[in-house]
Amino acid sequence: MGLTQHTVRYELDLFAQEGGEKHRNRDGWGILFAQDRDAFLFREPDPAASSELAKMVVREDRPCKHLIAHVRRASAGKPALANTHPFDRVVRGQRMAFAHNGDLPGIEAREDARALIGERIGDTDSELAFLMLLQRLDAADASTPLDRHDIFGRFAAEIRELGSANFLFFDGEHLFVHADRRKFETEDGLTDPREPGLNIRSFEGRHSGQSWNTRGANIENITAPLHLFASVPLDEEGWEPLARGCVLALKDGAILARTQT
Repeated sequence: MGLTQHTVRYELDLFAQEGGEKHRNRDGWGILFAQDRDAFLFREPDPAASSELAKMVVREDRPCKHLIAHVRRASAGKPALANTHPFDRVVRGQRMAFAHNGDLPGIEAREDARALIGERIGDTDSELAFLMLLQRLDAADASTPLDRHDIFGRFAAEIRELGSANFLFFDGEHLFVHADRRKFETEDGLTDPREPGLNIRSFEGRHSGQSWNTRGANIENITAPLHLFASVPLDEEGWEPLARGCVLALKDGAILARTQT
């Protein structure tokens, strides 16, 4: 989510159900509220429905400019705190964070990944992809948001050849989004990966002062611009599916760049 400062309230288990997680248990949840140079980050490797911490997060109001919420279904890496998204690192005084929906089989065999395996806290392909991205950004000395947008987009285009790579990356000031394909959950099980992997809903100037409410999440008194991203549309109005390879950079609710890789 990229937004000017808003207060967002979540009920994570209901939110997960609206995101298509109706038929399988969740293996953890995490939510990051970014505020200037730092962020509140709450994570647990257990279902949000039975979590006292999740209830506390819902009760407290935390205005933020960028927010990342992730409900995990374990594929690579067991259910554990170290494997729970969003992952974060402090780089040059900036809190950076990363969340991934998808699978990246074979990533550990890549030459540029092997040296970073020992830097992981957990054992997921997602955290390894995050470390690889940080290394790319550092090597390129990508100091401007458009430079980071370009490197992020090229990295995502390369990595999605391994599997599904729906990425949210926060660099301390900007939110970068890459849409790919995803598996859809049905009564009969999971489908093969297909588009769309992410959807966007945008609130422009005409929406200022309005509210947005859906099962599991609500935002009061919207100050446009505001952009929401979700694996599955969370209500019936205004969502646009993002094509595979769509890359966006946002700051304080404004879209700085949107490209197709």
